[in-house]
Amino acid sequence: MTDKEKPNDVEHSETNSADSAITQRARRREAALRRLGATGPSKRGAIGLGIGAVVAVAAITTVGSLWAAPSPDMDTAARAADLPATDTLSVCPGIPKLPKGSDDGADLEFSAESSDAVSALTVTAASDLAGNIPGITYYATKADPDKQPSATEITDALDEEIQQGPPATAAEDGTVTKRADYDVVSEPDKHGYPIALSTQPVGGTPGVGAGTVQYAATDGDLAGMATAACTPAAHEHWLPGATTTTGTTAVLTVTNPSSTNSTVNLDVFDQDGPVDSSGASGIVLAPGQTRSMLVAGLAPRQESVAVQVSSSGGPVTADIQQNRLDGIVPAGVDTLQSATPGTDLVIPGVEISDEAQDIADSSGLDDQTPALHVASTGSGASATITLRGPDGPIELPSEASAIDVAPGATTTIDLADVKPGTYAVEIESDANVVASATTVAHNTAADNEDATGNTSAVDAAYMPSTKPIRGETMVALPALADPEAKLVLTSAQDAEVSITPVDSKGKRGEPFTQELAADTAVTVDKDADSYLLETGSNDVHAGVMIDSSAGISTLPVNTVSETGSGLPVRVGY
Repeated sequence: MTDKEKPNDVEHSETNSADSAITQRARRREAALRRLGATGPSKRGAIGLGIGAVVAVAAITTVGSLWAAPSPDMDTAARAADLPATDTLSVCPGIPKLPKGSDDGADLEFSAESSDAVSALTVTAASDLAGNIPGITYYATKADPDKQPSATEITDALDEEIQQGPPATAAEDGTVTKRADYDVVSEPDKHGYPIALSTQPVGGTPGVGAGTVQYAATDGDLAGMATAACTPAAHEHWLPGATTTTGTTAVLTVTNPSSTNSTVNLDVFDQDGPVDSSGASGIVLAPGQTRSMLVAGLAPRQESVAVQVSSSGGPVTADIQQNRLDGIVPAGVDTLQSATPGTDLVIPGVEISDEAQDIADSSGLDDQTPALHVASTGSGASATITLRGPDGPIELPSEASAIDVAPGATTTIDLADVKPGTYAVEIESDANVVASATTVAHNTAADNEDATGNTSAVDAAYMPSTKPIRGETMVALPALADPEAKLVLTSAQDAEVSITPVDSKGKRGEPFTQELAADTAVTVDKDADSYLLETGSNDVHAGVMIDSSAGISTLPVNTVSETGSGLPVRVGY
């Protein structure tokens, strides 16, 4: 008989691992049966084995009812699924405009329109260690676009590999190369619509850049200076500090810079609590679309109004352009920007001038004073207010240092009696609130000697509560009307900030370190057109106070948001 005719040899052949495994299991089974007293795989033995199996299963079931089997080790924590880094979308508010129907007579002293109004967009950016500046583009949004507008390039686009690849540690020649960029776009949109700004990632992380839009005029109803930061799109914004009393025009603008439709809902709050406003929900914005509405149409004749803007679908931005008239004399123009809610708020900049009380006394308008505007985002809140100065906290009158805010309501705190100076504001509360601060100053460029009564023009500026800046943050300073800009830095703990000035040609100056003592507000005034700030692990808030030949303004400083880093994915069963 040949080897192929020997089935036993084939069964035990080492060349067939599957058959070998079956044989070994059969041998173990035979040994087990012998231990049970069986002489072979007889019918009786099989029945006995079946009974034993039932008993064993019952025993296991009984034990399992007393001691649960441990669940398998499995990490079900959410993890970010790696996705390509995406462009950072932000929107620069439109320039101040009068609502349709405003009178524009020929005599500028009594005209709504200005003869010398100018606007500009300033953009700044910092490179990675290989000198790669993020690609930045912009386009003007529209009230009724048939498609998303095409974009204009400000800085050159980067190759996809540089955008998505690992962070560079040096240039190709092995040297660390740090560059910067600063650009001014005059009159970015002739209609004054908001500007959508897109910044490419670098090395798989958001590109470091910032933009600021500016407006300046010395005549007409909108005489004054207004600056605003280009802010990231999000699905929620809070805008406290609007006024709808006689003499004040507040225009809410919501913009969708994304590539998908967005559905927007508005919630409005005044001194008495939530306001029931018709037409404030289900507002659909197409990609690249912007829409404006009068806040007085949502909450008329109110001294303090807060608006919550929430969206589904594409993220949006929101702001309120506010201007005031004391008779025919300009009394302030600026933009209210999105404020950060929480229980420990910081407003990084409010100026109390030595003219504050005189402005309040001579104005024909109510509440024409430096002030805080605080709104409850839900339940009632009790809060304490602290002003941080260059040497630490200053004492406040008792009525201004502790306040109560009713559920979903707003309140205003007059700061006219505070010692003149530049401060940061800290608000500690037992429930979530949101806040902004108003600065006022005389604006001699817009005085109207033909007015009856008060002839002295005033300008106003609004600063919202902000998030602390993180890592590298750029600050684009304004370029119009001979501005003098001072950077305000504040921290609750001792901190250090590395500051690199950048000039109008994008040349980086020598970096220096600014030390901050706990609970102080320090101002930095250098010859620079933009700044690169590096805070490390320090918790620092930053803002900019601006004085110019056309008036005053303020600017919140925001760190570019981490976007495109992945979606949380939870694994389970």
